Amino acid sequence: MKVEDIKINQLIEIEVEFNSFSQYLPSRVEGIDDKYLHIAAPIYKGGIVPLRVNQEIKVCFIYDGNFFVFYTKIVDRKREPIPLLIVEKPRKLNKIQRRGFVRLPVRLPFYFKVLPDGEEFEESMTLDISGGGVKFITSTSLHTDQLLEIELRLLEGAPICCKARVVRVANHDGENERGFEVAVEYEDITEGQRDRIFAYIFAVQRKWLKKGLLD
Repeated sequence: MKVEDIKINQLIEIEVEFNSFSQYLPSRVEGIDDKYLHIAAPIYKGGIVPLRVNQEIKVCFIYDGNFFVFYTKIVDRKREPIPLLIVEKPRKLNKIQRRGFVRLPVRLPFYFKVLPDGEEFEESMTLDISGGGVKFITSTSLHTDQLLEIELRLLEGAPICCKARVVRVANHDGENERGFEVAVEYEDITEGQRDRIFAYIFAVQRKWLKKGLLD
């Protein structure tokens, strides 16, 4: 992705410092011209965050399954018709994932049953997740092209429920667990569900980036 690919309505998050801690607040690109991005002023606890002209800020966003970060400077502020920050267009975007959907190694509760005959969900655990699919571990022998009904739990909110197709199966021989590593791709996931997965990945990667765990 190039800077020129940033479009109006792109959802972003701005890192804002509050005394001894930082907070990522949602925003959106509201306008673009040759030199500047016009972004919605972030709101915290019902009020507009008082960011200063000439203040440098960090902006994060997800585009096409990839996580991007850039640094910029506020050059002006506007209050009408909506509160805006006018910031310099970044010279470059720092891309965290080089291609494809961001795949986040994380253990989350996962349930599945084989269609069309499966009657009860089997409990499992993810090995990684992405906006395109899930890899999980199970003692059940599955094979490629099988269709599953799945339930992915993101710790907050309703579970992600959809159909998924098995695309890869391999033996898993971990130190304390054995079975099969199964990779599936979502079949009928909604864009709203995919956005929730991206948002979860985004939040976790923000924490890792802050701790220096992502390059």
